[in-house]
Amino acid sequence: MHLSCSLAILHLSCSTLTHALPSLFPKPVSPPHPLPLPVYVVHDFAKGTFVENIALRRNDQILVTLLAPSPDLYQVDPLSIHPPILIHTFAGYTGVLGIVEVDPDVFYVVVGNFSFETADFTPGASSVFEVDIRPFNPWKKAPAAIRKVADFPASTFLNGATLLSRERGEILVADSGAGAVWKLNVRTGATTKIIADDPLLKPKLGSKPTSGINGVHIRNGVLYFTNSDFATLNQIPLNADGSAAGPASTIASGVAGDDFALDAKGKAYVALNGANEVAKVDVPSGKVTVLAGSPQDQVTIAGPASAAFGRTLLDKKSLYIVSDGGLQGYITGNFTVGGRVSRIDLGLNGYYG
Repeated sequence: MHLSCSLAILHLSCSTLTHALPSLFPKPVSPPHPLPLPVYVVHDFAKGTFVENIALRRNDQILVTLLAPSPDLYQVDPLSIHPPILIHTFAGYTGVLGIVEVDPDVFYVVVGNFSFETADFTPGASSVFEVDIRPFNPWKKAPAAIRKVADFPASTFLNGATLLSRERGEILVADSGAGAVWKLNVRTGATTKIIADDPLLKPKLGSKPTSGINGVHIRNGVLYFTNSDFATLNQIPLNADGSAAGPASTIASGVAGDDFALDAKGKAYVALNGANEVAKVDVPSGKVTVLAGSPQDQVTIAGPASAAFGRTLLDKKSLYIVSDGGLQGYITGNFTVGGRVSRIDLGLNGYYG
């Protein structure tokens, strides 16, 4: 999406959009800037809505996955003009987790079955579906094309996903419960447990839910990943086929992260779920800087779960964050806020593999 009449997708005239932009997209901050950075609300979902993951389309519309109250995929308008649009509900599952784009506007989502009563996933119940948004047009009531790509009966529970090879149609998916990585060819449906024996991927014994390797992203032949149970951000070199080219190493400790985004220089922006914070982690030094939120603030970024950079000239230096409203609410039923989509203006370009 560019500053042209191609923005008709938003049903706005160019002149209307131009007048709206200054307030909708404040001028990105120039470092150094006092911390915490301002957080702008894009959309608030109802209480009890667990917004789990995020991806941006090339027209900059935001896709978000829900872990509760239903297994939904929504499209959210970054300009907050149109209400969220339900793209699909994945019947037979309780939630939607990781999401990754392979071909333009063709995304792949991880689905599974999670119980808040037992605080764990059902082993072997994870699947990956293709969501082809190219035919999707809510104004003409044209749905996205949905198809199941693969089941993973040997998995514990699948979580984050990242692109390995667009040419070969391959993605990597984190198995948080097993502490492993699966490779999926989205064109053939072939699955392979490609990394399985590195200790830095493993969950903590007895944790609920068991969550070792969680968010995953590849840059320059390196797989970066969070381990939620051990509060680390790690890296592991990859061979071209996605197998490990060496052992994993820890970049930063004390980073109780869920998923994250990478900027153009390789720095990681991690959603610190339990701390209600978003932090920048310098790679490779491991220096951690909290950019927004605080453990005492149960509203602004309550339970951040994932992050992604904008993809157009308007917001390529902005970071979008999804949050779940705070995990404690799902245990007690007493919610302070609902899930939320927020934005932080960083002044740095994001990275897309």
